[in-house]
Amino acid sequence: MIIASAADPAAFRELYDRWAEPLLTYFMRRVFDAEVAADLLAETFAVAYQRRDRFRDIGRAGGAWLYGIAAHELAHFFRRRDVETRALRRLGIERPPLDVESERRIAALLEGSEYRAQLRAAMDRLPQQTREAVELRVIAELEYEEIAERLGCRPSAARTRVHRGLVCLNELMEESR
Repeated sequence: MIIASAADPAAFRELYDRWAEPLLTYFMRRVFDAEVAADLLAETFAVAYQRRDRFRDIGRAGGAWLYGIAAHELAHFFRRRDVETRALRRLGIERPPLDVESERRIAALLEGSEYRAQLRAAMDRLPQQTREAVELRVIAELEYEEIAERLGCRPSAARTRVHRGLVCLNELMEESR
């Protein structure tokens, strides 16, 4: 879809329709603010649209490319948040709030029992060491050195396990769609 959208921008709509909810859930679980999550989603797809002609099919799923952009946007958000908030206050500018229906839909994504069930099933299919590495990195948010210590391996091996686990999870989640 990404490659096709470079020549046919309408194909980008399909990409959006497929990945908007999972990415919105990703953001919501990290910022716990529906408006910020919606802004980050918009920024992610804006960047993806601008860079769609740079996407190279190297055997990785397109979702991994989108999640990479999303992670970058999230990190950028946390870096700029404090500076931006102070500047907006000084200027007396307020962001328009989301409507009630949009907030309700985003909050429902957080609950997303179907998505959670799919994710749990995908996690259960990972080898135990890989699953533990992913859980320690993503859920416990540990650094690779601490993950390595807990798993009895080198930090480079911990990083590899996490990376392979996330790639595998992405593929398993795409299969379940």
